[in-house]
Amino acid sequence: MKRSRIAPDADDIRLIKMVADENESAFEALYNKYAHTVQAFISLRISDDEDASEVFADTWLGCWRSSKTFRTDSKVLTWILSIARRQIYMKRRKPKPPDQMDQVELDSITDDQLEPVELVNKDLTMETIRQRIDALPAEMAYTVTLAWLHELPYPEIASLLDVPVGTVKSRIARARQILRPQLTDLAPVKTHKVPSQR
Repeated sequence: MKRSRIAPDADDIRLIKMVADENESAFEALYNKYAHTVQAFISLRISDDEDASEVFADTWLGCWRSSKTFRTDSKVLTWILSIARRQIYMKRRKPKPPDQMDQVELDSITDDQLEPVELVNKDLTMETIRQRIDALPAEMAYTVTLAWLHELPYPEIASLLDVPVGTVKSRIARARQILRPQLTDLAPVKTHKVPSQR
């Protein structure tokens, strides 16, 4: 089953266009929306707090300065994280080598294992879901956050994280196996799925 490209968020596009016109309120709104995600992306790759803070600041400065060059056919978050990745590379002077995974393991992953885990409509809040995701191993948690909460397509996630698409699928399949029983145990009735990317 193929995953379709997710359309850029209209509100994000509006904000970035306003940022391009040097609207500070729009920039603040964009910052408030994605600062946590950007910080997590950087912290996974730079262990030194001072270096991570510098890259974080340079990322948002780059966002402000480059906003006029944003292409509206892509997602704003993908664009911001691409800026962060360039800043990380400049700090490190070399890219992180991609993860490796067993092709046999990849071939065993079915489409159902990649679907967002069933969540509880009545009793589970988004904060509870985020807490469960954050408790996963760091790289797995971040991959799931990009896929399920920010709805980035797998190829974009793979590009941002410098890993094969198969690694993205593997992490999401494992996360689903871990999260499904946890969320079901919290409230086992009246379930629905997080919106899919199809």
